[in-house]
Amino acid sequence: MTEALLRLRAHEVWSALEIIDPVAVLAEDLIGRTVGRFGRLYRTRGRLIAWEGAGRNGSELVLLEHPDAVPCLLPAQSLRDALAAALTAVAARELLVGGAVTVGMLGSADTVQTQLSVIARNVPDISHVALCLADGRTIERKLLDQLELTSIGLSVVPTLAEAVFGANLVVATNHSAAHQDVSELRLDQLARGAVLVNTTGKDLPAQVVDQVDGVFVDEFDLIDDHRDRRVVATHLAEPTTESANLHGGAGPRISADLAQLLTGRHTGRRQGDDVLLVELLGAHELHAELAYRIYEGARRTGLGERIST
Repeated sequence: MTEALLRLRAHEVWSALEIIDPVAVLAEDLIGRTVGRFGRLYRTRGRLIAWEGAGRNGSELVLLEHPDAVPCLLPAQSLRDALAAALTAVAARELLVGGAVTVGMLGSADTVQTQLSVIARNVPDISHVALCLADGRTIERKLLDQLELTSIGLSVVPTLAEAVFGANLVVATNHSAAHQDVSELRLDQLARGAVLVNTTGKDLPAQVVDQVDGVFVDEFDLIDDHRDRRVVATHLAEPTTESANLHGGAGPRISADLAQLLTGRHTGRRQGDDVLLVELLGAHELHAELAYRIYEGARRTGLGERIST
């Protein structure tokens, strides 16, 4: 039996993100699962399924099934980029000190561009962005135009040190190249008061993790699934135990998750010059509600290609 699907490609996901509010989607989801006490069972009526059919061309596709939607194929990496960017924007809005924001971002051109597009629209008062691109590719005109229209300066720099210099929001994207770049990161390279967001899925250098002034995560419910991560091991270990010593237990425990910041259950930073680390433990997940909202945005603007399988 032939089934009609809507196929969205990466550039169409990017376009759909321009007309929805992904940060509001994630904030609503985080608050709902906390205040509503549904834990990680709080989810949309839809679901995402790995796609094994035609059209993959070496890329990972997922099928969105939702009672209010035509079955829709989406690129998995684009969904992960959108999730990471929206969570980064939530963290930045809750933790940055007021005033001009300068951003340093690390990763591949494709990943950085999608995430920067979301961050630039949803984090207020950004004045300049420095990009360190692992693959050396150029920035697309579409993003350049967006930044120019909002009076955000842009520089593409060859080294991590140049990207993070003076930045009060540093983002290591959820691309493997970003983890390679930040392996040499030092705490003294970061500006006082900076927010460092790690979405790589890997640990940052131990001296950074252990010496920041505060640590936050996207969701406390994810901790049990990430016991191998340094921030989690430090948080769970008793300071006097052998385990704490093994994992460098001198580092700070996790202060709060994003839902606690959004609901006011935690006030965020203690001092204006504190350097804060935000570990997005779930940045590599696929978020069905966000995928559905992207689908809605695409349908409203006529994006996507109808295909039959």
